[in-house]
Amino acid sequence: MNTIIHDIEYFSVAGRYVMAGLLILSFSAGFLGLINLFRQRPLLERPSGFLLIAANMVFAAGFIIICWFHYQIYTSLPLELSGNISGWINQQLSAINSRSAYALPLYDVGAPPRYFIPVWIENEKYYFWFMCYSVMALMGHYRLPNHRLRAVLHILLFVQVLFLFFGADPFSKPLPRFFGEISPWFQGGVSSMNRMGLFMRLYPKMIFYYNAHYMWFHPPLLFLAYACITITFVTSGFMLFRRELGIEKMGYDFAKFGYFMLTLGMLLGYPWALQAWGPNWWWDPKICSSIMMWALYSTYLHTRLYANKRGMWYFSSVLGILCFAAMIFTFVSSFYFPGEHTFQ
Repeated sequence: MNTIIHDIEYFSVAGRYVMAGLLILSFSAGFLGLINLFRQRPLLERPSGFLLIAANMVFAAGFIIICWFHYQIYTSLPLELSGNISGWINQQLSAINSRSAYALPLYDVGAPPRYFIPVWIENEKYYFWFMCYSVMALMGHYRLPNHRLRAVLHILLFVQVLFLFFGADPFSKPLPRFFGEISPWFQGGVSSMNRMGLFMRLYPKMIFYYNAHYMWFHPPLLFLAYACITITFVTSGFMLFRRELGIEKMGYDFAKFGYFMLTLGMLLGYPWALQAWGPNWWWDPKICSSIMMWALYSTYLHTRLYANKRGMWYFSSVLGILCFAAMIFTFVSSFYFPGEHTFQ
């Protein structure tokens, strides 16, 4: 545990530089974006593009640091048990496995279980989500030479980084829920009985949540979809005021990719929900709202097939904006409605 404490210190120090760099770069790009939003002709578009490239490079550097930190967790925090306790633990696990459709692996003294945690849990999910948006904003910036569209993309990036810096910094307090759960295990003077109880509480969550292979596919696909929906939201807003085929096509291309990611992510979440929660997964509020968002997204894509028909251009634009609102509601529902996805 002492090793990981030093790693946390290094992680937090490096993260402060990453977050400061992101704030400075996104503020500069957002400030130029705000100026360009109200100008007839673009101002300093080339420097604003370089700022966006630099922001993506800083995002990538921070993500590498997060990956390094998770590797340190894997190497430094095994759930080690003595031989006599492990025998009793395996008896309990065998009894649980005999009554369950999904078995927990038996404890191996020679290879104690380790945390193989994905790099998008707790506040890190916001970092990954906004990094995906930053990459897509960069793609949109160089795809269309519309200075007002670029301006909105830059402003939205600054808003996201501002939220990340002041409300969801993954570096200042790394994985507080995770470390709050496992810290009792590494405290000295824990009796054998308490250690066995702690293990039976930590081990199932390690297997079905932290180390679940679905965690490496289900959440990141959804965050990629969220980033695509944000780009579609921007283009839909522009389509309400001006008919421009290039903006319409860009929004549609991002929407198709986002819809594929959303559908695939939801499908991959289905077997994981059965394994982790059993048959009651269907009534989780996050899942219900996600299905409604998916249905609205499907409607939006279908209307794009008839975008040239009278009135359908604007109706499709409104649906694109509603898809973004549905995405925000779906995500926020995890904080206010009780269920398996609840973050509280």
